[in-house]
Amino acid sequence: MEAHEWMVRSTYQTEWITRRGIFLWLAMYAGGLGGGLYLVSLYFGSLLGMLAGLLIVAGLKGGFHFAYLGKPMRFWRIMLKPRTSWLTRGFIFVVLFVAFAAVQIALSHWLPGTVWEILFKVLAGVMATGVLVYTGFVLNSVKAVSLWNSPLLPLLFATCGLLGGFGVSTMIALYDSQVDLHAAETGSTFLLIVNALLIAVYLWRAVRRDETGKISVVDQMRGKAAPAFWIGVIVLGIAAPLVVALFGYFSGEVVPAVLMTGVICEMIGGLSVRYCLLKVGIYRPLFSRPSYLNP
Repeated sequence: MEAHEWMVRSTYQTEWITRRGIFLWLAMYAGGLGGGLYLVSLYFGSLLGMLAGLLIVAGLKGGFHFAYLGKPMRFWRIMLKPRTSWLTRGFIFVVLFVAFAAVQIALSHWLPGTVWEILFKVLAGVMATGVLVYTGFVLNSVKAVSLWNSPLLPLLFATCGLLGGFGVSTMIALYDSQVDLHAAETGSTFLLIVNALLIAVYLWRAVRRDETGKISVVDQMRGKAAPAFWIGVIVLGIAAPLVVALFGYFSGEVVPAVLMTGVICEMIGGLSVRYCLLKVGIYRPLFSRPSYLNP
């Protein structure tokens, strides 16, 4: 692209999905999965699930974020603008969640039923919700990218994270009696349907918003992101888990291999949703392209 061509042409963003940006994509997914798993496990009272959610956020999300940073030792500067930056708020959510969840899990193990345990469950749950949704607000705050500039995006990130949490909880139910397998499967199926509808509405609104949003959606369905969308999101992320859920419902059997296959497909779907959103994020041109410059 020639110098200044971005001012009159729709331009793909690449910093958040190519090269080191791949780590940011993985961090976004890990945050949603870990936060969602913690909240679902908090509902079921599963210490194993809560611990897994904590480790996913602290280990995977934190590790991927540090791998993305060009100068990791300066990460503390992120905390300087909580009033104006969703990146700052997200960092605070992650740090406080890790601290509160670690204390809560220790209290739930050693001092269950105490006022302190209840207090830290509430605090950790609030921070987990922040971890679950803040990446949606980060993308939504980028006004120049039509596909991201939608109030539905934080909600989509929240439902995707909770879907992953319910999915992993079905596997944990095989080893932890605290998790109700039937309830976890029901929650997962419900959120699959909600996610499918939400994705459809989200894309429809993006098409109607402006020309750049339409280009993003068309590229997602027919362009370079099409395999990730149709195979990753639609087939593996929605259709396959629904088939697994229907199999379990009508057969009345719990087949660990089939259950695990469904959960893996859900996880691939969650990764694919975020990949598509980042891959087809396109900046609106600053000015309309003069007709005499059109080829």
